[in-house]
Amino acid sequence: GYGAMNPHGIASGLVSSIEAFLGLMLFAFITGLIYGRFSKPKAAIRFSKKILFNDFNNSKTLMFRIVNNRKSTMINPKVSVTLALSKKNRDGDYVNDFYALNLEREYINYLPTTWTIVHQIEKESPLFQYSKEELIKQHGELLIMISYYDESFNQEVHQMHSYILNKVMIDYKFVKAYYYNDKGKMVLDHNLFDHIESIIS
Repeated sequence: GYGAMNPHGIASGLVSSIEAFLGLMLFAFITGLIYGRFSKPKAAIRFSKKILFNDFNNSKTLMFRIVNNRKSTMINPKVSVTLALSKKNRDGDYVNDFYALNLEREYINYLPTTWTIVHQIEKESPLFQYSKEELIKQHGELLIMISYYDESFNQEVHQMHSYILNKVMIDYKFVKAYYYNDKGKMVLDHNLFDHIESIIS
């Protein structure tokens, strides 16, 4: 395979053998890197653009919703929400406090449509002491972690997201993102996923 020119002698043969070996190793290494980079399973969860604050089940609540952007089924999705709240100490410096928020439901068996994730602001909530007006003035962030088993990858995948607390939409609710057609079949409308409406008439 050398063509018209080929190595003569032990030294030149040794050099050409090393070059051939390194060429094969480099090709295999680059192939592995490319495959690993593009074949790595990733979650495809769509989060609502807004997080809402309203009355729900006779208590104040924070809520957002998610939907699967793939046609595959999200099996056993689990969610955890951590509140990072910055407060001033006696020296006037901001200190971060972290709180695990209790959710109305932290996991479901599978996700066929949308899932509205709700935190009820009760006495145990770190947000209970704040009024609507005070809530949006706080320096805080909601850190969200969702994991589920993806049947297309045959393994568990994860995705993270966050909301800034002062971007909360007060006294709004989500518009239903699904409807039933004439045959009684549920239809998920992704165009309505981020639609919200005021609950104040």
